[in-house]
Amino acid sequence: MVVGQKLMVIRGLSALVVPVASVLLAGCGGGNEPPKVKNAEAVQATEKTTSVDIKTADQAVIQQLAQENAPKAVTFRNPGLSELENYLDAKQPMTAFNLYNAKRDWKETPEDIADSIADAFNVRKVNPELYRLASARHSEQDSFKKKDLTGQLGILVGEEADKAKANNLVKLSGDDWTPISLSSYDSDAKGFRIDNCLFSDKVEYTDEEKRSATSMSRAGPLRCYLNPGPTSYYIGFQGGSSVLLDVADEALARKIEASKETIKIDIYGYVKSVERERFAGEFGPQRFVFIGPQRIDLKDGATGKIIFTKNI
Repeated sequence: MVVGQKLMVIRGLSALVVPVASVLLAGCGGGNEPPKVKNAEAVQATEKTTSVDIKTADQAVIQQLAQENAPKAVTFRNPGLSELENYLDAKQPMTAFNLYNAKRDWKETPEDIADSIADAFNVRKVNPELYRLASARHSEQDSFKKKDLTGQLGILVGEEADKAKANNLVKLSGDDWTPISLSSYDSDAKGFRIDNCLFSDKVEYTDEEKRSATSMSRAGPLRCYLNPGPTSYYIGFQGGSSVLLDVADEALARKIEASKETIKIDIYGYVKSVERERFAGEFGPQRFVFIGPQRIDLKDGATGKIIFTKNI
C-alpha cells in the first residue's frame, strides 16, 4: 500500500514558536523626590542591549523547539551497487520493520516495540509467530501474562533484526499494487523523471503554494510512503526529485514515451537513514526507513527485458 493516496504522512513538522515576552518594571521613588534622569546615550544602550537579549532568547527558544521536534535519526553511507539478488524486497511485510530495528542506534523499550506492532495483521503469513504474540498481547487483560508476552516479543524482534544487520540494500518494483510511472519526456533536459509521490522530496507546501489550487498543482506532490507491514513502519525515498533518466537517443526516447503505460520500473537503493518522529522531545509512533536510489531499470512490460538502465 502506498501511504499518500489514501493516507498522506507529512513529515515536515511546523515547530510551535513561543515568543519570549519581556516585561520591564519601572520603579517609583518615595515621597516627592523627582525621578532621576538617565543619560540619553545610556538609555539607548540599555534599550539596544535589552532588544538583543530578547532576540537571542527568542532564537534560543525556536532552536530548542526545532531540536525537540526533529526526528531521531541515524544515517549511512552508500555502500555501492551490489549483485541484484542481494536487494531486499521493499514490499515484503517484514522489510521496513526489520531494517528499522536493525539499524537504529537508540534504545526502545520492549513495551514501546510491542505497542508498535499491536496491529500486525500484515505479517501473519510471513511471520505467524510474531502475529500470534502481538495479537495475544493486544487482547490480554492479565498484566503479568501481558508482561510475559511483551518479553517474548522483544526476544523475537531482536532475533529478526539480527538477520537484517548485514543487509543495507532494498529493491522496489512497480506493479498494480505500487504503481510507478514516468513523466513525459523533457525535451530541454532530454530525459524522463519518476512520476510518483514516493520519489518526491517535498515534505510541506509553502504559504505561497497554498494560496490557490493552481499554485498547488505547480508545486508537485508531497512525499508519500510505503507501509507494507506493521502500521507504524514506513519506507520512503530521499533524493528522488533530482533523478533524471537522461535519454539522449531520440529513437529510444520515442520508444519509451510510446510505451510509458506498460513499462515496468525497478528501483534499487540503499538504506540512507532510519528515523523516528518526535514531538516536544518525546518519541511519536511513526518509524521511517529512507532509501537512497542507486539504480533504475526500465523494462518492457510484455517481455520483462531491460530497455534502459540508469546508475545514480
